[in-house]
Amino acid sequence: GLESYEDALNNISFDEPSGQQALQFEDYLLQYMLQWETRKSETLLNVEKLARPFSYQLKLHGEGGETRLQAVDLPETFAYLLGLSVEKRQVFSDDGRRYLVYRGTTREGRRAAVIWRETAGWTAEDYSRDRDFVAENDLAGGADDIYVNGDSYIPGAQALEKLFKERMFAPVEV
Repeated sequence: GLESYEDALNNISFDEPSGQQALQFEDYLLQYMLQWETRKSETLLNVEKLARPFSYQLKLHGEGGETRLQAVDLPETFAYLLGLSVEKRQVFSDDGRRYLVYRGTTREGRRAAVIWRETAGWTAEDYSRDRDFVAENDLAGGADDIYVNGDSYIPGAQALEKLFKERMFAPVEV
């Protein structure tokens, strides 16, 4: 049978100090997902297009067959998976469009900028405006690596979904 949520948490061990950061999450959803849910369901985390990153929800399946929705803080989760030592989190607004930008250094010593924004329904014109806003406000200035959710016209930026998925579904070290 399936072990309980608490048992699952107790069985998780990290083999490097950075894993301790995960224990500071408000809930233990990430470890739970990493250890158990991802093995049962590849579709649990649909990271193909994280077009609405600020309102992302997971379906959690209970033992009695019931499902419930659980909000997930994707920016924090990605920062953890990236091994990002976060130096600052900033919110910007472009005429009502919200940008959440994480700046920090990865375990490999690379300076990273992670730019999150809602892209659902965007047109080519929106992506051009996005590129200009990022440039004018120097959101990625000085970064070795620039990650963005979804598509972008931002020079040098890479979509974070692929990395998110690779790290999320990597074998769990036991």
